Amino acid sequence: MSPVTIVVWDSVGNVMWGVRAWDEWGERMQAKLLSEDPDAVAHAPSLAQLLAGFDTEVIHVKSVEELDAVIARADFLITHKVAVPPAVMRKGTRLRLVQHLGLDYRGVPIDATRALGVPVAATPLVNYIAVAEHVWAFILNHLKQLAQQRVHMQQRGYGESWGMFPNLKMARDQTLGLLGFGEIARPIARVARAFELPVIYWDIVRFPALEAQYDVAYAPWDEIFQRSDILTVQLALNEQTHGIVGAREIGMLKPNALFINTARGKLVDQPALTAALRERRIGGAALDVFYDEPLPTGDLLHELHEDLSANVTLTPHAAWQSPWTWVRDSLEIWHNVLRVLRGEPVCFLVNPD
Repeated sequence: MSPVTIVVWDSVGNVMWGVRAWDEWGERMQAKLLSEDPDAVAHAPSLAQLLAGFDTEVIHVKSVEELDAVIARADFLITHKVAVPPAVMRKGTRLRLVQHLGLDYRGVPIDATRALGVPVAATPLVNYIAVAEHVWAFILNHLKQLAQQRVHMQQRGYGESWGMFPNLKMARDQTLGLLGFGEIARPIARVARAFELPVIYWDIVRFPALEAQYDVAYAPWDEIFQRSDILTVQLALNEQTHGIVGAREIGMLKPNALFINTARGKLVDQPALTAALRERRIGGAALDVFYDEPLPTGDLLHELHEDLSANVTLTPHAAWQSPWTWVRDSLEIWHNVLRVLRGEPVCFLVNPD
């Protein structure tokens, strides 16, 4: 009997990051995992441990051509951040499950999987949910001037100003712009609804069904910079998006606008952003990512971060939170594979209808 063939096509790596062997994590990551969970070794099993007892073959592909060569003998296809052509998918006549990492499964040709009678599962990315939470921490920190209030209290400087701290804003009075409407932007929009915050978005494609679901409105490229009181960048980095937010776009931001980037530093012209902050042409910035990482110690952004009047908040690429997000993401994928192998119900099935 031939082994169960599992084909993995992941342009980033998240599918496997959380199921590496313990000694492959490295000392720094091991220490982090153990500091947060003393039973980390048991709670972060490797792929070999998960699949023990099943005769499996895992094949990693890096292109459509490589996928096309093996999909006919695949029992499982696991994908992330890739687009499978319908013609290639239709060759997967042995497939028992197509598993996508992330709820944004636009790269899976649903019509082709439906024709094959193959179920599709899309598991949410815990990693991305953590980043969305970080964005909201940035937003509320800025609107409520928490850094400034902390210093005010530390200096006992309130006196007659008690209860009258300046420049505090209500979220519902702001317009939130989402540059990209993928799987990080969507939970950001979901939280915005709770704050009654108007939301506009730009993406390379429109999502009419999602506009209604998340109560967001599409805005053209220039308009999203011009209208947003808070603009958060949630784009993927590739050849087309490198430097996509340039001096021109930064120049269109409102004088009071907060610019947030938790995606990738190379999406933004960082010198142009730094100049706008230094010259107080925008209202502030909250950055978790930078063009060069780690951020050089002499970078002017550090000085702006230390000057409360600049309204700049920097964090050290920590929005993803912890390697435990990788573990949780990977385990849910592979647990779905195990559910099929054991004849159990699959979680996070997609309902294309």
